[in-house]
Amino acid sequence: MADFDPREITRIMEEKAVSYASVDTAAKELMKLTGLNYNVARAFCTGLSTAGNQSKAAARGYKKGEFPKKKTPDKGV
Repeated sequence: MADFDPREITRIMEEKAVSYASVDTAAKELMKLTGLNYNVARAFCTGLSTAGNQSKAAARGYKKGEFPKKKTPDKGV
């Protein structure tokens, strides 16, 4: 797989999540960036929509300003 910037992949997913880019456009950009097969890249971009309750934060996996979260260790149970 090619060297790529994970922030670019996140940007592509965010654009698809807010319907700025179509599935085909996002898949082509992802394919060009990572060297994935078109069908695989399209599968990554399918289902990312505001109608599917997918927001930028959901596509990214975290909210800006809240990453990384540190969990407090549990006291022995």
